[in-house]
Amino acid sequence: MMRLIGPAPGALMVAGCLMVLGGCFSDGDSVDDPGEPVGVAIEEVVDGLEHPWGLAFLPDNPELALVTERPGRLSLVNLDNGTVDEISGLPDIAAVGQGGLLDVVLHPDYPNHPWVYLTYSAEGPGGYATHVGRGQLDVESLRLQGFEELHVATPFTSNSGHFGSRMIFDADWRLYVTVGDRRQRDSAQDLTSHHGKTLRLEADGSIPDDNPFVDDPDAEDAIYSYGHRNAQGMAVNPATTEIWQHEHGQMAGDEINILQEGGNFGWPIATYGREYNSGEPIGDLPPDNPDTTDPIHYWEDDAFPPSGMAFYVGDAFPDWQGSLFIGALGREYLARFALNGNVVGEEERLLENRGWRIRDVRVSPHDSYVYVLVDAPTAPLVRLVPAEDSAE
Repeated sequence: MMRLIGPAPGALMVAGCLMVLGGCFSDGDSVDDPGEPVGVAIEEVVDGLEHPWGLAFLPDNPELALVTERPGRLSLVNLDNGTVDEISGLPDIAAVGQGGLLDVVLHPDYPNHPWVYLTYSAEGPGGYATHVGRGQLDVESLRLQGFEELHVATPFTSNSGHFGSRMIFDADWRLYVTVGDRRQRDSAQDLTSHHGKTLRLEADGSIPDDNPFVDDPDAEDAIYSYGHRNAQGMAVNPATTEIWQHEHGQMAGDEINILQEGGNFGWPIATYGREYNSGEPIGDLPPDNPDTTDPIHYWEDDAFPPSGMAFYVGDAFPDWQGSLFIGALGREYLARFALNGNVVGEEERLLENRGWRIRDVRVSPHDSYVYVLVDAPTAPLVRLVPAEDSAE
């Protein structure tokens, strides 16, 4: 089933208007916006997505990418002409609260192993849980073949918030999955629960033999790290191969962490977050608790909160090489951070003053353009390109 939610094929622009330095243009005119960097154009690839959440590029076809939409659709987007085809073969998905169809990644050896991995919320005994599953993508038939459930982040709970849930593969083809605390904060410290954890699985969903808690009868074998509130961004730092992850704090206290095997990242016993009603501290400050791992960066006031994460590697924007991109939901902009080793520098605010809640950011491996998903009932997928490369 094809959904054409941009302009008709053959339209002059990519899929909507072309924006240079923050404005749309026609007949050669442009509108300057000092909030955008000089030399960067913003192209609308497609519009009309419904709460898009995750994005994955097909490595064997530079024109195509998969986009998840939280109500339960997996869409194949043509990045050249803006057409959208719906993929069938998905599991039963419970689109409740913050849940629904969430992240998407491809097997590291795609298309030789044509597995597409999804995280999603689904109903079970006692409520809802974050699920991980996979199916084999048949592009021609627009279907996930043989979808299989790989892991369920138990326990099920009636709460409809804090599902996580980002995924990445490491160089050993092991799959990392974030699971939120499901708004039951103490569960993040409970090793008998998957809530508030980063899980590590083999590509087939089995548990790695060297996971840190496999020999602990009082802990779930899939747990890799714990003490997380609600992590919605994760990426491998190409300079170090370390896994970086960010998560939502409470009333500020959003933070960036470098994952450590078996690490306790503090929530709720050590955090910069505060109580919503009183503004009082929650637990210790991270440096004051020797049993937890401190964040490498945090937002102490004014909730960011972060979603999506990507390190910039590519030739399209030489000045951005090695930068860290993070989407800001509440602050409604795309943040770019220069890095000095593991020190996160000052942020540059991109796409500001557009009212866009940024849900995900990815760098295309094909052209090294920066693609951004906006979270809204009717939302665009946009990309940042060098102005000289933009369509006219």
